[in-house]
Amino acid sequence: MSSSLESSEPRTLTIGRAGARLDRLPTGPFHRRVLLVAVVAFVFEIGDQTATGLVAASLTTHLNTSLTGVAFAVSAMYLGLLVGSLIAGQLGDRYGRRSTLVWGMAAMAVFSALAACSPNITVLVLLRFLTGIGLGATYIGIVVYLSELFPARRRGLSLAVGVAVGTVGSVLLTVVARAVVPLGDHGWRIVYLVGILGLLAVPACRKLPESPRWLLARGRADQAEAVLTRIEEETAAKRGALPEPEEPTVPAAEPRSLPFSRLFRGSLLRSTVMLMIVWICYSAVQQVTSTWTPTILVFRGFTQAEALSFTSLIVLGSLAGSIVAIFIADRLPRRAGLVAFTLIAAVAALCFGYATNIALLITAGFAIFFFAGGASPLINAYMAEEFPTDLRARGSSVAFSTGRLTNVLAPFTIAAVLASLGYQAIAIGTFAAWALIAVAALVLGRRRSRTADMVESA
Repeated sequence: MSSSLESSEPRTLTIGRAGARLDRLPTGPFHRRVLLVAVVAFVFEIGDQTATGLVAASLTTHLNTSLTGVAFAVSAMYLGLLVGSLIAGQLGDRYGRRSTLVWGMAAMAVFSALAACSPNITVLVLLRFLTGIGLGATYIGIVVYLSELFPARRRGLSLAVGVAVGTVGSVLLTVVARAVVPLGDHGWRIVYLVGILGLLAVPACRKLPESPRWLLARGRADQAEAVLTRIEEETAAKRGALPEPEEPTVPAAEPRSLPFSRLFRGSLLRSTVMLMIVWICYSAVQQVTSTWTPTILVFRGFTQAEALSFTSLIVLGSLAGSIVAIFIADRLPRRAGLVAFTLIAAVAALCFGYATNIALLITAGFAIFFFAGGASPLINAYMAEEFPTDLRARGSSVAFSTGRLTNVLAPFTIAAVLASLGYQAIAIGTFAAWALIAVAALVLGRRRSRTADMVESA
């Protein structure tokens, strides 16, 4: 086909045409630069969430607090994630994707470092809440930015790479914690202080261009054209002549300012409700698997040493699932892939709760983590694609924040169920949560003509 650096027809640039120009691009230096920033953001965002758990025992000694105080610090961080994601949704649609990501990463880094200076548990709880606000803003910022800048055929891959490499953040922080926490009274402070390194990525974030889709939604067509042209020229310089963009089959709406309430009316209501259900259930099962697996194994009669040994094998499934998702996330239709992954995870959850054979138990646990890791980029891509550009950050933040509310409440609920009804009740509940994700996607999810098309009508 003939090539061009920009759309040759003199027609008005719309969100649909901007998307077509981005979608036809081969991955080049621009995309690698964006992905590198995303990976760094995910490393600190995912790693920082594990910080308090890694130093919990040290906090009880050196801050003279109980495990209840530590639990409040963990819940405060998740509450901050909820608040931060909601704030990021509002600011992201009003002031831009890039600025949301910049202030989110800066807040995450600064407040994490300040937490290292906490003189008591009360101050730590407050600073973990503020850190959570930065974490929530970073997450929404990077998911929306990646979804709008990467070609549709590589959107799932970019999120899968970010999440997969991001899990390394928790591994590295675990290594740091093992090395420094035993050193003395202030070893735990170093674990929080590591977060300040996130500031190193802020200048790189500031150099990224604003999303052309967002610029068009705000009526700034000249700036959107300039950004598109720079991206196309940089890509063409490295990858050669570019194919002509396809004309969108469904014309995108012209720039408009949709109110927040539109998420709960008309065609968007189904998507909003569906994604809220998905994030509530996914956050609940993630809480069970990532936090309570060793405790559940102890309830099943294994020793603490055996439980930790089995867990160390089982959690490898998350990394394996994230890696596999890199290769298949954009090959599967979003809804079909999500339904398949969650239904298999549901069956694995039942097996984990009722298996008496150790090999089957470990295999089932590994499968739960595997399909949870694989489902994550599918959910993130699906979320960003279900909302039009001028509501994408707010819609994503509403769905994501409901999951964070689950993280705030789930520890108390899971502990009560485990103590009163036993581990098999947890298995049944986990099965139901996974199955509900599949049902919500099937019943409420949008039927798509392509694997990764974006909604632009409301």
